[in-house]
Amino acid sequence: MGHGETGLRREWMKLQDLHQPPLPRAAHWLTWAGLLPFLGALLAWGIALWLAEPRAVAIAARAFLVYSAVILSFLGGLRWGRAMSAGAPPSAYVLAVLPSLWAYPALFLPRPWAVLALGMGFALALWFDTRADHLPATPGFRVLRSRISAAVIAAHGLALGLALGSA
Repeated sequence: MGHGETGLRREWMKLQDLHQPPLPRAAHWLTWAGLLPFLGALLAWGIALWLAEPRAVAIAARAFLVYSAVILSFLGGLRWGRAMSAGAPPSAYVLAVLPSLWAYPALFLPRPWAVLALGMGFALALWFDTRADHLPATPGFRVLRSRISAAVIAAHGLALGLALGSA
């Protein structure tokens, strides 16, 4: 696809987005509230490392990883719903199940690799929901997805540092 075609596709997506209902204010608050378990787990993990409590480190790290896998899977469900409402082709549903299929096995990897895999999963989901997306979206959805994903990916960067420090 040439540069001109990419620009036309983006303009078409913006036009489609304008015909969707606006993103409710509560969606913004609830989205950002979803960051709190990541931050709480990171804080607990860091404190447990500082106190040299291996059991607490393991619990906090597991809490971070499990919540990460749950939220990554939720993003697939979000895509599934968007695909259904748009009458999308079967390939859109394949993309919708990929986050779950990526997140689940990541939980069985050694801790640093699990953090890295899940962080990469969020980056890939963001790319599919913004840059490679053909589905209409509520105005503000792509901006919100980009911002919250940047925060979640940064949290995974911090978690990777903690995982490497506790390995």
